[in-house]
Amino acid sequence: MKSLLLLPMLMLGILFTSCKKEEIIQQEVVQPNRTIIFEVQSSAWKLNNNTHTWMAELPIDELDDDVNQNSGILVYISGNKQLWEPIPDVYNGSTYIYTYTTGSIFLEVQGADGATIPAPNSTTFVKVVLVDSAPIP
Repeated sequence: MKSLLLLPMLMLGILFTSCKKEEIIQQEVVQPNRTIIFEVQSSAWKLNNNTHTWMAELPIDELDDDVNQNSGILVYISGNKQLWEPIPDVYNGSTYIYTYTTGSIFLEVQGADGATIPAPNSTTFVKVVLVDSAPIP
């Protein structure tokens, strides 16, 4: 009698242990940030008499409408491409800020005390980092 019960139990054991669970893992695609380096020559700075600031426009094709509306734009300046300072910042006694719109970044510089200063007289290196992002609906 025991042997008659043993055979069906063995069959059930084999049937239930032969199932294999598979887990499907989807890999997320991450869009990398983009970095663009500009050299702003001293001749690129134009004085805005209304605000008493020097302005330089950096045309940037990568800054399309989608990037303008959804991504982060970070800007850094340097005098030697070795030491980078994030903007807004006071750098060498001058205050630097930036604004942007589709297709352009605008750098502005004035004296740290708000006074009009001479235009930067050497090449200023500018690093622009576009941090891709997607809006949350």
